[in-house]
Amino acid sequence: MMVFKATCSDMTCTMGSGTFRYQLGVPATAEGSRCGSTGLHACEYVLDCTGYYGLGGGNRFFLAEAAGDIAEDGINTRIACTELTLVQELTSREIAAQAVLYMVKHPRREGWKKAGRLLDVKEDCAIAEEPGAIAIARGSRPLAKGPLGSHLGLVREDGSGITDARILTVGRRGIKPDTWYTVRDGLPVEAGIAEGGRDETEAD
Repeated sequence: MMVFKATCSDMTCTMGSGTFRYQLGVPATAEGSRCGSTGLHACEYVLDCTGYYGLGGGNRFFLAEAAGDIAEDGINTRIACTELTLVQELTSREIAAQAVLYMVKHPRREGWKKAGRLLDVKEDCAIAEEPGAIAIARGSRPLAKGPLGSHLGLVREDGSGITDARILTVGRRGIKPDTWYTVRDGLPVEAGIAEGGRDETEAD
């Protein structure tokens, strides 16, 4: 089962009354698994990890493989398992991309909205406040913007489900800072908000 794991900068996590240090590619093991109590913990939705280790501050995020005895308790998407292997460290852009991919795969699941340092994920309109921040907007006409180096996710949906999704990094491929963007037919589109409606023009 592919999941996500966040750690401190030195790849340590709280485990029981102590700490445990992970190593990339090396399986970690535990004798039992019970969410919030025993075992190795991770989340199916990468942004659920931010409830335990926030973005920034040196915290690190990984794609991981959970195996052995896997337990769930219905609190967000967290799991506990008896074997966990960190497979790949994720960049901020990759975290944003994995969050959008989760929404596309599970469009009817709740709990996707998130807010915190360097993070704004909500309906319709989201703003990244600083470089490296993630802003994901989801709705019928999603809008997102941010400064240079921020990452924008745009998820368009209608009554039938998600119809379009895109990840943008401000400053790359003509994506301008502090400019509202939406997505249409798989392409990023500048969105000018005018009185009485929205005026959309395709981005460079």
